[in-house]
Amino acid sequence: MHGSPPALPVHADRFDLHTRLPALLGQTVDKVATGSHPAGRTAVRRRVALLRRRRRLRRMLGSSTLAAGMVAGGIHTRPDGHAGLVAPPPATTPAGPAPAGAAPPTSRPASAPAPARPATSWSWDPGERVDREAADPGALYADGRLHVYATSATHCVGAACRDYRVPRFGSRGPAWPGRLEGDAMPRRPDWAAPHDDAIWGPAAARIGDRYVLYFAASAAGSGDTLKCLGAAIAPSPTGPFAPLPQPLHCTPGYWSIDPYPVTDGQRWYLLWRQDDGANATGRIVAARLSPDGLALAGPETSTLLVGGFPWEEGHPDGAPGIGPVENPAMARHPSTGEWLLTWSANRWETQHYATGLAVCAGPLGPCRRTTGASPWIRTSPDPSIATTARLGGAGGLSFAAGSDAELYAVLHAYRGAGRAPGALRVAWAFRVEPSGTPAGYRLIEIAREPSRRGVRQ
Repeated sequence: MHGSPPALPVHADRFDLHTRLPALLGQTVDKVATGSHPAGRTAVRRRVALLRRRRRLRRMLGSSTLAAGMVAGGIHTRPDGHAGLVAPPPATTPAGPAPAGAAPPTSRPASAPAPARPATSWSWDPGERVDREAADPGALYADGRLHVYATSATHCVGAACRDYRVPRFGSRGPAWPGRLEGDAMPRRPDWAAPHDDAIWGPAAARIGDRYVLYFAASAAGSGDTLKCLGAAIAPSPTGPFAPLPQPLHCTPGYWSIDPYPVTDGQRWYLLWRQDDGANATGRIVAARLSPDGLALAGPETSTLLVGGFPWEEGHPDGAPGIGPVENPAMARHPSTGEWLLTWSANRWETQHYATGLAVCAGPLGPCRRTTGASPWIRTSPDPSIATTARLGGAGGLSFAAGSDAELYAVLHAYRGAGRAPGALRVAWAFRVEPSGTPAGYRLIEIAREPSRRGVRQ
């Protein structure tokens, strides 16, 4: 029997301010527009559009605080809206006992070496000269191209801005920047709440002769207390994906979010974050899918991982369990044959958001953490990542098996010490390689040559 959601605001990190701010933001735009130069006005309009779609901010951010930050950011950032590189905060090793037999906590250097040149994110738009937001990126190699599907966002071209329910980026591969190519699922699912268009954590797979897009959304009539998993189908990875009329999975009174499909070559499985009375902000579970991928094969689920260490704790307020623990991804590494499980933990809008790594026996587990009491990836100085970028708050990782027998990963992170609401989660692409680090694997930055940054794809 499912209990009622905790009275504490355990989902404050996903709180929707959209309904509280329209009037205030409109007044702010009018005031700034009358006293700014054209480029400044364009930058402010872009920022307003982005803030109007930001649905998961903490309750502690009041309207006046957010509006003041928006105005300050609009005046002091470049007119093109691109954030500069800033140094990340010093990395710390979380305290807490490690389980028996676990690897010791990972040590970190005090600071990162200065990059030789500003690093280019995978979602950098050279035409608009902006980092495109690509939160919770779901990566898929298909038809000779890399496709990435992201959480709902507003994107601007020139002074024109529009909402994308599932932004889809595409490129020839991780060495080329991903271009925003369209909305992969422009129609709202019939079962989703009409007042909440946000689609979270999309991920796609080719199952049989069609493509299936998995996602999470608020269920109609539930307010914000019920998040369900959904599925949509399309004949090609570019979409448009048509959502099924009913959700794939719901747990009354709780959240089910961040679905991720994986196959062992014989059948398909689905991983996701599942909340319950003992884990109010999530545990990672897995279940078998039907042969067509459009339903769960049964009610049974396997728990792959629960939060257990301080680095994963984003709500130290007495709520049951440690979390949020979310955004699972799984793949079998082509050179080692090991099943790798990653997950994100802590609060997405902060620099504390981080990614863990475990090795599993298969899609249904069991799984063993490889980094003990520490995250695998949080910020660019971590030993498990090799990059010239300065980034932090790394999470939302997904895997993509390349045609070159390599395993790639795409994740989102803030530039430097940025955080919401003043910074965007942008996409970064890496190669996943075995290493001598305690975790056993490392992310290696993929060089993007200047000639490739402007190439037409």
